[in-house]
Amino acid sequence: MVTNGRYVLHEWQHGVRNGLWRNPVMPWDMRGRGNIERVVTRVVPEASTGYALWLENEVDLTGIPELELQAHLEQFPEETQQAPDLSVLYFGFALDKAPFDNVHVRRAFSAAFDRQTFADQVLQGQCLPMKHFAPPGIFGAPPIDAVGVGFDPEYAREQLAEAGYPDCEGFPQVTLLTFSGQGPQHEAEYAQAQWEEHLGCSLDLVQIEQLPFREHIEAVNAPAEDRPHIWASGWAPDYPDENNWVGDVLWCKNPENARRRECSALDVLIVEARDEPDPERRITLYRQFEEGFFGPDGEMPIAPTCTQIGYSAVHLWLDPGPLELFSGVRWYDWTIDWEAKLAAQGD
Repeated sequence: MVTNGRYVLHEWQHGVRNGLWRNPVMPWDMRGRGNIERVVTRVVPEASTGYALWLENEVDLTGIPELELQAHLEQFPEETQQAPDLSVLYFGFALDKAPFDNVHVRRAFSAAFDRQTFADQVLQGQCLPMKHFAPPGIFGAPPIDAVGVGFDPEYAREQLAEAGYPDCEGFPQVTLLTFSGQGPQHEAEYAQAQWEEHLGCSLDLVQIEQLPFREHIEAVNAPAEDRPHIWASGWAPDYPDENNWVGDVLWCKNPENARRRECSALDVLIVEARDEPDPERRITLYRQFEEGFFGPDGEMPIAPTCTQIGYSAVHLWLDPGPLELFSGVRWYDWTIDWEAKLAAQGD
């Protein structure tokens, strides 16, 4: 792997750790303000493992497990970093595979999911409910509550009945695929319970499967007969424009259209908005196709659930600098008070 950035790859032990060393040939005036020569990221199966390492002063920064968040905020308020990361969690549907090739089924499963309770209780406040796709902070995104059905159990039951499955009678067994880990398992079980409570679909009708990230992606892109019916996923933007959401994810001509969406009038609007030079006109178009996807009569190709608000545990000896939402992690501007770190580690 050839790199020419401020850090270069030194080691990669798959599933264990990655090591990046400072690039020795980077000009001094481009090296950045930081004093970190080596960055090691550890790969751990559970957030609780990373957090335990942080408590033992073995890592400088880590995520906070959902079940530990409140206790951490009370005990370490000055060692907490909070930031909206503009990513949105959602459930994808296999649009070319029964029963989710039926738009009424997709609407029902989306509207039967209580996003506020999911954000408050399952994700411990690390999330804001989303009824449409693009979150606040993205140009052209409608206000967070302005577009979309969201959670509406009565509407959900009506849609499932219209699909031919009143009270989930006759509904086939389906697979819900999520990522490996305790957190994703809890989230999938919450969805499973929601569909039982609000649609009448018993727990055994929604079979949960978990796969590591790479295998998860491969399964989602497999032929229809081998693909899950529903899958947990998410999207984080590459640039702050609505086109990066509906255009790069939902547009029917996207080469990575894993949902197998057929083209419709909405795709004409997506192209029109992408090419339109007038910002106000673009905003109007964006609202139209967000409504066309996620409103009461929408296609519902996916079911957005929430936009994440991330918390990280950061030791006081580390100064990661100002939050950057789109430029990636600027390790080259991070600084460590080495005396404080070594003292905390007992060295």
